[in-house]
Amino acid sequence: MRKTLSPRLDFTYLIWFGVPVLLYQILISRILSQIFGSLFFIQLFLIAVAYLGTALGSYWSLRLHLNLSKSHGWLVILNLILLGFNHWSTELLKLETLSLILGFALFFAISFVSSLLLPLFFEEQKRQGLETTTVFNRVYFYFHLLVVAALIFVELGVLHTWGIQTILWILTAAEFFWSLYWRIQCTEKAALAAIPLRSLKDELYKSKDLIAPLFAFSVISGIIQSILYRQVQNVLAPLAFHYSLYLAALVLSWALSSLWFRSKRGYRWLNWLRFKQNSGLLVLALLVWSLSWPVFWSVILDHLTLPPASLYIFVIRASFALGLILPTGFFFGSLLPLVKKENEHIPLGTYLSVNSLGNALGILLFISFLFEVTGIFQLWSLLGLACLIFALRTPKAKTVTATGVVVLCLLTYFLTKEYSWDLGSYPHRSFNRWVQDTHSLTDVKTFKHRSSQVSFVEINHRYNLMIMNGHHSINLPKDNEYSLSDTLMGLTPLPFVKNFDKALVIGLGTGATAMGSAATFNHTDIVDLDPTMLQVVEFMKPVAQRLHSKKVKFIEADGLTFLRTNQQSYDLIINNVPSPVYFTAAKLWSREALQSVYDSLTEDGIFAQWLDGELTPESLDILMQTSQGLFTHCDMFFLNYNFYSLVCSKGDKPLTLKTHPEIAATLMQTTPELYSQFFEGLRWPAVPIKPQHKDVPMNTLDRPYMDVLVAISPPGWLNNDKVDHVAARFELPQLLTPQPGKTFPPEMEKKCRLMAEWIYHHKFQIFGEQCAPLF
Repeated sequence: MRKTLSPRLDFTYLIWFGVPVLLYQILISRILSQIFGSLFFIQLFLIAVAYLGTALGSYWSLRLHLNLSKSHGWLVILNLILLGFNHWSTELLKLETLSLILGFALFFAISFVSSLLLPLFFEEQKRQGLETTTVFNRVYFYFHLLVVAALIFVELGVLHTWGIQTILWILTAAEFFWSLYWRIQCTEKAALAAIPLRSLKDELYKSKDLIAPLFAFSVISGIIQSILYRQVQNVLAPLAFHYSLYLAALVLSWALSSLWFRSKRGYRWLNWLRFKQNSGLLVLALLVWSLSWPVFWSVILDHLTLPPASLYIFVIRASFALGLILPTGFFFGSLLPLVKKENEHIPLGTYLSVNSLGNALGILLFISFLFEVTGIFQLWSLLGLACLIFALRTPKAKTVTATGVVVLCLLTYFLTKEYSWDLGSYPHRSFNRWVQDTHSLTDVKTFKHRSSQVSFVEINHRYNLMIMNGHHSINLPKDNEYSLSDTLMGLTPLPFVKNFDKALVIGLGTGATAMGSAATFNHTDIVDLDPTMLQVVEFMKPVAQRLHSKKVKFIEADGLTFLRTNQQSYDLIINNVPSPVYFTAAKLWSREALQSVYDSLTEDGIFAQWLDGELTPESLDILMQTSQGLFTHCDMFFLNYNFYSLVCSKGDKPLTLKTHPEIAATLMQTTPELYSQFFEGLRWPAVPIKPQHKDVPMNTLDRPYMDVLVAISPPGWLNNDKVDHVAARFELPQLLTPQPGKTFPPEMEKKCRLMAEWIYHHKFQIFGEQCAPLF
């Protein structure tokens, strides 16, 4: 039995040492998404890499003759390499593929070394004379407990103020401290050397009846983890923060499962044989629960009135993630406590290795082809039926199982028929709207690539909604074959362009924004990370015809990486990502991105970007502060309710309005004369773009202020989706609202009428009819 030098420090280590493992995953996810911004692919692949590193590290934990001190020492070295990788990322971007490989390899190494800690500390705790099962469940519980709070605290509390580099330095200092602490203890080596070890082949052969089911269940667990992650992003909205929320809920479920088995009563209620016998039914029941919980949750939201505060919105989102994930996470989190209890002679590292390898394989199977070739709910059903292979039942129990399968499959059919899962995040928040839209749905076209999904949903044979990974992108009336608002976005900068040689459009979107550049420039590059959008463009024939030009080139790449490695100069650059809200898009509004845009423009170049009216005043101030010194002269154009185009000249050169291209009127389906009037009516020249408050921070890659602010107060969640903060910032309501007893300026009256016709299709037929307030 070993005596510890400091019981308090031992306990501090017990609740701390699991925290960095998940924090590394979150931080590296952000670093890698700066290079390759596919939110779903990067994050799911990182989980798979973490599992692979854990699989190898767990197995070799007692075979490498390492100890806790040396393991933490290696983490110090790897952290220093990671700090260098993050610092020199711009130079490394010149070799994008190599950067990604290096980033994933570095994370694999960190996962490998981190996974040594749990088995090593488990053996260290066993030396205190406690019973093996009790030690395992105690360590496994505390290993995950603090992670839940730490993930949320770092993402919402300090990421934007401390920055990624500072947090990594703090983690490095902590690893160094624990390395010294365990070196002082200096009693590990002899004890670990005494642990009897067998080869993996011997362990697998002698325990194949235990290891094979563990591996199979772990593969199924990995696939289901991927499905649940998609569901979290689809219902709550595809925010980078929801990745941390998902991980926190998953880790909490594992902690609760180990807490359950800390008491012997837990094993009486659920043992390994009972787990296998009921696995098929339980997986199908979890499928029904995963479909039922969003329904219950949306009903609760319809009957629950909460004040519009960020804390309550966080509680609502957290309740969805916890309710969805806890049952499934608890079920599959029981695997390790059960198999460890079944055979305590096999080292913990072997069990962890098999479990992690199975989870990694499941996630990789989902990413590689399962997501594209199957529907989510058919896949759930197949997994449930696959689990029945391990259901060693009596004839009577088999009858009960068959009946249960029929009932659960019928419930699944009902839940998928009565509630459309293609409608995205907003309808799920209101039960009434969800049901109404489902019953009005007349057609769905779905496009998939890797882990990305775009759906065209037709409502009442009239409207098409384009939904990208759960986010409502555009509403498109069926009689229009493309979005006029998106088209206008691409037309607003054209009258200011001096030379029509090269244009760059970042983000294909619906393709409509790029039509103006494609028709007027000698060459147009369109950069988009997601080739799924190319399939979507084919759905809109007028857009596809114009983009299928020899003058247009589609480049599958991350927009920020392309800007930072680009060697060409462009006369026009359009940031066609409508909002810095979703899909880690805030990096395109970072100082690094705007500097790269500035550097990529010719001397007379023009830059255009969207402004989203749902952004908070604080976010708008940060955006303005971030662009200071780069773009000082800007005109703003009203595109549609809550959306604007900000057109800026490079540096300190003033904007000069020239002639409108002839194609502009054609694309907007009007005459040149009317288009010219329309253009001026929606134009707000020389808008002030300085921040309204002092000491406003910049949005940078290291300190992603806009990302965090959006995570704290996501648009549409605080009942503020009807508030246009851009209009309020530039005082458009005051300018466009007639004051009682005062004469309305003719110029403002004209603008108000044009905007009313554009937004509400209101025709002013009565002479002298005043324009009603628009905002």
